[in-house]
Amino acid sequence: MCLYYLVANENGFEEPLGMGTEAELLVERAELEKKAVSPPPSGEGRLWGAAAYYLVPKDEWDSGHCPLIPVDFS
Repeated sequence: MCLYYLVANENGFEEPLGMGTEAELLVERAELEKKAVSPPPSGEGRLWGAAAYYLVPKDEWDSGHCPLIPVDFS
């Protein structure tokens, strides 16, 4: 069984909201999107402050955000 993170991206900042199976998180994401503010009728795009939600496999997120990975600043 593959685990996923539900990630919110708001104003360019990503934050994991929860972890679970894909099916569980798709339900949770749908609920969050229902509560989100809808874009203006003029179709000018997303409102500032509105969050986008997506799923990321846990292994990918952990490897990309692990603080123990050495960084070469040279």
